[in-house]
Amino acid sequence: MPARRYKSFEELARVERKQHSASARRTSPRVAGSERLWIQMDVAAHAQPSAGRDCRSIVLEWLERGLRDRLPGRALRHRPFWHRDAEASCRAVRIRGPERDWWALQVERTADPGRQVTTSLTVATNRGHPTRIGVEVHDRSAAPGPAVEEYPSGLVAEIAGRIPLLQNGRRFVCDPILLDTGKAMRGFLDKLVDPMRDMPFAVVSLPPPEPDGDMLAPTSGPLARALAGLAVVWALPPAMTYRLSDAVGKRLSAFNGAWRFYRPGFSDRSDRARHPLLLKDRLADERGLDAATRRFRRLAVEDRLRFGHGDRDTLGFDAVANEAEATPRGTKRLVAFFRGAIRRSSAAPAGRPLLRRRADVSVPPDPVPSRSRSHRDGAATAPAEQGPERHPGAGEGESALRRELTEALDKARSRGDRHQQAQRRAEAAERENGELRKRVEQLTGLVRSLGGDPDAAIPFPVEWDQVADWCDQSLADRVSLTGSARREMGGAEFTNVGLAAQCLSWLGREYRDGRLRGGAPDLHGRIGEIDEGVFNLPCGGDAFECTWNRRRRTVDWHIKNGANTRDPRRCLRIYYFWDEDTRTVVVASMPSHRRSALT
Repeated sequence: MPARRYKSFEELARVERKQHSASARRTSPRVAGSERLWIQMDVAAHAQPSAGRDCRSIVLEWLERGLRDRLPGRALRHRPFWHRDAEASCRAVRIRGPERDWWALQVERTADPGRQVTTSLTVATNRGHPTRIGVEVHDRSAAPGPAVEEYPSGLVAEIAGRIPLLQNGRRFVCDPILLDTGKAMRGFLDKLVDPMRDMPFAVVSLPPPEPDGDMLAPTSGPLARALAGLAVVWALPPAMTYRLSDAVGKRLSAFNGAWRFYRPGFSDRSDRARHPLLLKDRLADERGLDAATRRFRRLAVEDRLRFGHGDRDTLGFDAVANEAEATPRGTKRLVAFFRGAIRRSSAAPAGRPLLRRRADVSVPPDPVPSRSRSHRDGAATAPAEQGPERHPGAGEGESALRRELTEALDKARSRGDRHQQAQRRAEAAERENGELRKRVEQLTGLVRSLGGDPDAAIPFPVEWDQVADWCDQSLADRVSLTGSARREMGGAEFTNVGLAAQCLSWLGREYRDGRLRGGAPDLHGRIGEIDEGVFNLPCGGDAFECTWNRRRRTVDWHIKNGANTRDPRRCLRIYYFWDEDTRTVVVASMPSHRRSALT
């Protein structure tokens, strides 16, 4: 049965997410062999253009270190390959085109009888999108074992150390975060009890005699690398342990050199057994540290499996391999066909036109008996001495077919050259556009650093019919309004137009700058610089979908004011989402509260 063809990257990603949804819904707290551990990361917008190639090189270096034999030359050129040694087999596939470049590697290890663990890594780049990296571990053993041990945390940390990454829209960290200031501690406490938190936290407290976090690196550093992509490690100096105890209580705190694992959903009323504590005496030697690291890693994997694959947008190895088999080879396949035709014609039996490539050795012409010699010998040369019989028109047919094949090859190469030239021009235009945008952002930041306001020349609007034009002029390339939002402004009843404009300006400046830096935690909650009653929060049950740039997008955040009323004259709601493609905030609805199934 031929493999199914997909129209787009998004369709293929949706199909694979459905294939994993059943197992994700059946996830139990145990790390079962039937589960698939999936970690996804995005390359940050400010990374080098060669980030995708660098990531593939890092993965191949990691693979070669784990194999006894050297990889074939095709692998080092990032081409598809297959390799096998005594304990593992690996296979790589790649799809390259003008709109995409997908590379996937799968490593199967069978060190013990009946044991088989598959580790897959995917590096997918689509035109106009950031490069996405997927890591998957699947235990296929007859008797499932601790598949968590096969998770390549060292490789993930190595990639993050050389390439700036994002995870779930936030900056990817593979090092401990030292909470040495009051502001950092307040931000940590807010995230610790945030019900929307989906990333586990591991807190490593520093013993009182230690003045700073320098002595903590030998223990917290390896822990952070072991939990790379699974959890965030926080280093807590002695002075900050008191603030943690004041916020959550001593029974749920960590101090005096202890470690604590805080699972998502934590609050000051949580069961402390669900958030285990390891005391200092259990971490006194290297054996205890290794055991604690393995336990925290197992807990992080359990939480990852419990939450499923909701962020899975990158393709797995099987999907990329199936798509690669169904993808035509284009010009290469045409060239191979013509070369095969030439070889088959070269081996044709006598009596058919003979075709040979130009590089072949030419065949001398058939011998023609000399008339004077025949007359002198008194007899004509025997047929066996005249060589093979030459059919009339054989040379003309061979030349005509050769010309047709040559012309077809030239046309195919010409089409390929034109396509590559168009692709290079498009890539150059896209790079130039990105450089211009970065230049504008740099100049804007320079003006602000000097105490100026680049938007001060354009005053806030005072009427609703001025808001759309003001947004297009003052917040161009930063905030975009959908057609629905523009229509809703026409009949808006909210009286404080200036407040709505301030919120849009905050989205285009502080919020957007924070997203470009990898996500800022202080962007979630009260927006004090605007008004004490203005909040930036997830939509929750009010989330909805809209169409933007021919794609279905989920509108899951909103700015709200007037939480205790639904009066359209006093209730402000600005529903929006972040568009990673254009790096802009897209407002889908405003300024009234949007009715949903819950309200």
